[in-house]
Amino acid sequence: MKIGARIIKTGIALILSLLVCRILHLKPPVIAAVAAMLSIQPTIYRTLKQLREQFEANAVGAVLGIAATYYLGYQPIIVGLVVMLVIIINLRLKLEDSLVLSAITVVSVMEGTTGNYLMFAWNRFFLTVIGILSAAVVNAIFVPPHYENRLFNKINETTEKFSLLLRTLLQNQMEEKAFREEKEKIKSGIRAIETIFDMYVEEKTRFRKVTYSRSKKLVLFKQMITVLHKEMDVLRTCERHIYSSFKPEHYLFPMIQHQLTELTDYHKNILMTYQGLLKTRETWRLPEPILKDNHHLLDEFVSLYPTVKNTSDEEDDGQWLHLFPIIAEIFEYSTQLEHLDKLVYAFQTHQGEEEP
Repeated sequence: MKIGARIIKTGIALILSLLVCRILHLKPPVIAAVAAMLSIQPTIYRTLKQLREQFEANAVGAVLGIAATYYLGYQPIIVGLVVMLVIIINLRLKLEDSLVLSAITVVSVMEGTTGNYLMFAWNRFFLTVIGILSAAVVNAIFVPPHYENRLFNKINETTEKFSLLLRTLLQNQMEEKAFREEKEKIKSGIRAIETIFDMYVEEKTRFRKVTYSRSKKLVLFKQMITVLHKEMDVLRTCERHIYSSFKPEHYLFPMIQHQLTELTDYHKNILMTYQGLLKTRETWRLPEPILKDNHHLLDEFVSLYPTVKNTSDEEDDGQWLHLFPIIAEIFEYSTQLEHLDKLVYAFQTHQGEEEP
């Protein structure tokens, strides 16, 4: 079992909130501890954003809790109705992420409201603030996130999985059930990459000046994700058309296999160039062998049309129609890879330069 950074930060934030409560002699410290555990976020920006939302949501809960207890008394049914009302108000205010802590505030306020209601409410509110601030401090100081490395490693890993899965599909070596399971893993990986990318954008843009070099990296990673989506399109198109209606015995099939293999290798080489493992090429254009093979494949495909159009065999015509989306995806895949190569080329050749 792997203990992640978030688990460690949650424990440290809880300890810090309890220590602050002990130093300031605030009770009950459990409210601050719960607030700290609920407020740990993957980025500093999200923690501070939640800080504001928690203030608003808990203010609503405290005010309604005190008012209900003063006018209606403390009864289980009253507490339930007030919690429902607080939830509705928070949803109206778009404070969905603060519902749990707001409900806890209502219950704690209504259960023990005696004497000075305003002081009691301030005590509960301040305990919540201590918990949220403890989470923000821990999030900023302890185990700071490094989303750039995580993002690239995940992209690299998903690219390798796609390359392997596409090869097994083209060679018809994998059982259908296993293929679909692996494809779902790749789709889940892409969703995880998009989540990490969102956090990476927040890390780079919310509290720092967006320099020219930083903006180039954001565009670069965005294109890497676009290429992954295009690879999923290629995978779906090949799965749908190659073995359902298009015969692998067709003379164009080895050309398609070769071209897709070349493109996946080209993708991996681009990523290795970004890492600095390969030298930057002299140009960002498609490599000459891939470009020539693309043109050859297109010429063969186009020249096939007059033959199948005039044939009486509907099967030949059907195969040509199923070839069409595969060829289109190959060319679109090539275009996206060339654009990624262009961005990597610009990043490596102008690294360290700032906007004039």
